[in-house]
Amino acid sequence: MRGLIYRITLFTINILFPPLSVLLLCGPNWDLVLNCSLFLLAIIPSHIHGLYISCTYFHRRRKVKKGVYPGGSKPMIKSKNVINGGASDVEVERLYLKTFGRDAASRRYSHPQGYSRYSDTSYGAGDGSRKYYS
Repeated sequence: MRGLIYRITLFTINILFPPLSVLLLCGPNWDLVLNCSLFLLAIIPSHIHGLYISCTYFHRRRKVKKGVYPGGSKPMIKSKNVINGGASDVEVERLYLKTFGRDAASRRYSHPQGYSRYSDTSYGAGDGSRKYYS
């Protein structure tokens, strides 16, 4: 019941002043700056962005409560609190390993083709100069 009241309160705040609801969910970070600028430029995009953040947060929070990995990054959202559904990074990593297995963790942090981020001869002119590839 508390979760429903929290959702209704955030929805009401989002209708009245969207940057405040984003501040409550994300804290003072890039999402708040984006929402404030959208609010100053045009009010409707700010409402849409605020609802997008709150819907993403509550959807991922429900996944974390069920014990399922909440998912990776989302476009236009930089807050770790929203991306993780309110869970800590350690909890999200545990859910990732539970969902995809231990061998997936080693694949998650390595490049799919096995190239390193710094390559001397894999790409480029072949002159031996270091080039950065992401």
